[in-house]
Amino acid sequence: MTILLLSAGGGGGNILRSLKALFRHDLMIAEKADARYAERLRRAVTTRFLDTNEFSLLNVPPEERVLIGAPTTRRFGSRHDPQVARAALEQSRQEVEHLVGRYSVVIIIASGGKGTGAGTVFPLAEMVRKQRKLVIPIFVRPSFEHHEVEKRRYDHALRITDQFDAAKIRLVEILNERGYVKTDPQPQAIVWERMNRPIAGALRSFLYVLSDLSQVDPSDLSTLFGGEGRLRMGFAEIDPDAGCEPSDAQIEAASRACWDESYYAFRGSVGTSLVCIQGDWSNIVDAKIKSQIAGLAIGASGAEHPYNPLYARADRTPRPWGVSGIFAEYTGQSASLELDWSLSARPLRLGRQAGVMELQEPGRVLPPSVDQPGSAPVSIAARSVREIAPPAEPREFSTLWEFAVALNRQDPEALAIARDGAASRFPLEGIEVRKLLGTIWFRTIFQHLSTAWRDKLLEALVEEVVIPNHPIKCRRGVKPLQKVEYAELKEIWSNTFVPEVLRIDLELLLTVGRLWGEETIGRLRFADLDSPDGSTRLGGLLQGFRT
Repeated sequence: MTILLLSAGGGGGNILRSLKALFRHDLMIAEKADARYAERLRRAVTTRFLDTNEFSLLNVPPEERVLIGAPTTRRFGSRHDPQVARAALEQSRQEVEHLVGRYSVVIIIASGGKGTGAGTVFPLAEMVRKQRKLVIPIFVRPSFEHHEVEKRRYDHALRITDQFDAAKIRLVEILNERGYVKTDPQPQAIVWERMNRPIAGALRSFLYVLSDLSQVDPSDLSTLFGGEGRLRMGFAEIDPDAGCEPSDAQIEAASRACWDESYYAFRGSVGTSLVCIQGDWSNIVDAKIKSQIAGLAIGASGAEHPYNPLYARADRTPRPWGVSGIFAEYTGQSASLELDWSLSARPLRLGRQAGVMELQEPGRVLPPSVDQPGSAPVSIAARSVREIAPPAEPREFSTLWEFAVALNRQDPEALAIARDGAASRFPLEGIEVRKLLGTIWFRTIFQHLSTAWRDKLLEALVEEVVIPNHPIKCRRGVKPLQKVEYAELKEIWSNTFVPEVLRIDLELLLTVGRLWGEETIGRLRFADLDSPDGSTRLGGLLQGFRT
């Protein structure tokens, strides 16, 4: 995947410089270990600094400068007027659209303190969204109480966030207000740098994830960034002694620091979120980190919690290691984004490099190739019929798993089947339903299933799956798992470290309660661990679960 890091104005440029410094340091380390990987990573990520003031770009490499609206601003800036900045962007729209159209993901960083960032951050995001690219806008709201801006500029910053909400574009909103600490007063430059570091640290780890989507399905990202509301990011370093695993205290402190990052605008319930772990340690440590953050997320709301985490591991990230998170504000059910995940927004031509041709209507003329500037337009009707792929045969699914994978990839035929309540052509096995419930991505596609489908999956789970009736230590003593109330299960999950075997069954119960309602847990079947008959059934169940 290709990623564009685009700053708008001076404030956004300062944040981007911090991120760029971290990334360049990573590349230097990666090059020593694997030069080919470092080069691939370098090609995947591009930085550009957009501004209306030519002088603020003097310390930026010439190839990274994007100066907009020169005839309007005379290269001297927007005079702290967002409307002038917006007009400058409109004047350079064609060039900027061409720039953002070359990337799959565009991260826009801006602040509302002056003119350029405030005037361009929303139209830039809107421009990217119209091209069906993934856009992650990061906007720093200035402080009015501490006199960074006057009331007029502050009100304009608030109107910017309203625009994002109306357009259903999720926004990372950072509050400069949170950088002022009465017990630790610091110069403004130090405060801003203190705020920039966690932003850069969180973005840094996600560059590794977004540049190689082998661990996160694109459809999951389409769900994560779909709908309206805020996003917040967090990063915390974990630095155990050489050759040692992180201690429980280090894991707890890092997880809480990642979750509690205080500079962001929303602190309420989170929905679909992405947690990225870096570090050369065991999967047990990973599980503890996930459990700690899940406990904090679920414990943040007293009502039924919608927390739905996605996980990724940035294995090749150099030190500093730690944990990062992008947490999406829960604003109700929303449709996934329809995004173009191709490497370029430009049509792909059949040639030595692309090897693929984008199908278009007969007679439509393709623009000149990106790789061959000035080449003559080619009509699709003039091409050989052999270059046009025949229509695909109707898709058949032989198993529930195959159907679920296709549904996760937004396959049109799978979506049509998911909306239909008719009998399926493939068997529904309770063991397979349980396996799917243990995956994060299946929980994100559950919303696409009709009520009839949901009922059938639950029925298969109830009929075929037997859950070990573990003894559970609760506030009021030890109870069998079957007798533990749903609220208690959530509390145990949030505040207690449980063995792996129990954790799997506990997570199943919480998932069933979250998807079908807590009353459905009473329909599940349990077997005592010391029951001869139950032992046989459980042994067969666990054997099937491991295969």
